[in-house]
Amino acid sequence: MKKRFYIKTAFFSLAAMALLSSCLKDSRYIDYSKVGTLIELPLAEVGDQAGIGGPFQTATYSLAKGATDTLTVAVNVASPKPLTSSLNVTLSATDLTALNAYNSANQTSYLPLPAADYTVLGSLTVTIPANQRLGYAKFLINAAAIGVDPGTYVLPVTIESGGGQPIAQPEKALMYNIVVKP
Repeated sequence: MKKRFYIKTAFFSLAAMALLSSCLKDSRYIDYSKVGTLIELPLAEVGDQAGIGGPFQTATYSLAKGATDTLTVAVNVASPKPLTSSLNVTLSATDLTALNAYNSANQTSYLPLPAADYTVLGSLTVTIPANQRLGYAKFLINAAAIGVDPGTYVLPVTIESGGGQPIAQPEKALMYNIVVKP
């Protein structure tokens, strides 16, 4: 009987603690309404998707000879509220600064994806419409042209101009490790 009493007491004590505890309200509130606008490549913060560290994403393609596929790169307006006018953000796929820094820091030898192996669909100037946060750049990847050495090529995407808005430095560059599987 005593054992049953102790079990019930312990159960109700734990239940009361769980129900009566809550988040404390204190003066450590951060007012994000005063934070400015930043332009970023949102997947750059995820990083390490390829298991190789840094701002890498892996795009894997299983394509037949002569086949192509599309790689979509998102550009984000990070701000308390969406902008009321459209914004043009300019990207680059030829800036090797981040790739060279990564290769030096990690003793790797990733190569930039040859220009013949991809085509920019549309333009590298991404328009983010008014009252929206995301715009997209698209690359057509010619997997058949990449060759027989999968995983060594990287498509470096960098924000060159934020259209008058500041660029988030850690999320300015993103590298896509292009892997083609037969």
